[in-house]
Amino acid sequence: MRVPFLLFADDQGTIYSHPFLRMTAQCSDTYIVPAPDELVTLPEGSTLFYLPRRFPVGMDPRTKKVEVLTEYAGRPVHAVSAFLIPAFLRLYHPAFSLDTRARFEKLPLWAYTACGSYGGRTYVTALRVDRRVRQSPRFYDNRLLKRQVRRFLKKYPSNRLIQHLAHCALNYNCLAAKNLFFERWEAPLPTSPGCNARCIGCLSYQKDGCVSSHDRIGFTPTPDEIVQVAVPHLKIAREALVSFGQGCEGEPLMQASVIEKAVRKIRNVTSRGTLHMNTNASLPGAIETLCRAGVDSFRVSLNSTRPFYYRRYFRPRGYDFVDVIRSIRIAKKYGKFVAVNLLAFPGFTDQDDEAKSLFSFLKATAVDMVQFRNLNIDPAVYFTCCGPLRNYRGIKKLITQVRRKFPALKIGYFNLPKEIFRTF
Repeated sequence: MRVPFLLFADDQGTIYSHPFLRMTAQCSDTYIVPAPDELVTLPEGSTLFYLPRRFPVGMDPRTKKVEVLTEYAGRPVHAVSAFLIPAFLRLYHPAFSLDTRARFEKLPLWAYTACGSYGGRTYVTALRVDRRVRQSPRFYDNRLLKRQVRRFLKKYPSNRLIQHLAHCALNYNCLAAKNLFFERWEAPLPTSPGCNARCIGCLSYQKDGCVSSHDRIGFTPTPDEIVQVAVPHLKIAREALVSFGQGCEGEPLMQASVIEKAVRKIRNVTSRGTLHMNTNASLPGAIETLCRAGVDSFRVSLNSTRPFYYRRYFRPRGYDFVDVIRSIRIAKKYGKFVAVNLLAFPGFTDQDDEAKSLFSFLKATAVDMVQFRNLNIDPAVYFTCCGPLRNYRGIKKLITQVRRKFPALKIGYFNLPKEIFRTF
């Protein structure tokens, strides 16, 4: 296959394929032409959208020079991006040039992926990092979802947590919330309206010119409300897993006392299924409390294993990177399954010094899994925070190197049920 053609959009959002300019991608502040093995057909269920006030950048195949497209047929144009479905990792950003004539506005919190068109198909720079299909769009029938939500609300009319998750499922397209109502896989248990970090790309709290992806939970559920959600799911769901720490909340460890009571009550009723927590691992003492209570696994979010860049993005309050390391070691001491949620960003995560630090971290902590997940943020904003940097090796090459250096390490995207902790 030849290099796909450049995609661009007009002011109405209609997307076009350029007649001769080829797509380019962006890594750090460099424009590149993606290699054939870095391109896959746009996964079903993924979406395309345009980037306002950002000019598309393409490559002229005759001159091999990069060109910024500011208009086409006398009309203004905008760059186009793809947003991938779960299990796919972005390799490069879409190549664009900021329109310096317009006031800079932050893009919404999505993972922006380079894309192009060839032979009637759309291609993206992406890699599938998890073979599991449990969040594929074909499994989410919104007509059935509405019936299931009504059934749950009728059965539990006073449970505030179920009401919150119904809102997430119906209005924010939260796949985890939908899983609860479809009674399968991983279901969410958000608990914490507060947080001790101020992440640049926080999905539920923004005040600096970028709209949050969704509203943060505004209350702390009682242990009984949590139990009422978790126990039926754990008893009947396929690959049953419930998880504290969602995109619609802050740091769940700040509600460790509530979660501890809920976990103990859950385990007094059923031993089935997996109790999991997604966390910043900011409070080692709380981690130890929850290990003793019966939480089975933890996933720790990191943008970097270098303290300076960790602080630049997470902006922690009352804890530091050393506490994250302590928390991981405590969880491992109790025999818990520990994954790292590595918020991958092309041009930063695969930068040489960053990769070397990651290798050292993996060796020192002996975590069980790395989940390579796309960091949802405007590339221009992230590079203001953490870059741009040089000497990047490419996301795909980085993952290959991780696999080779740590053959026992699991690499994926989704949280795992305890039945396959050691077999996946």
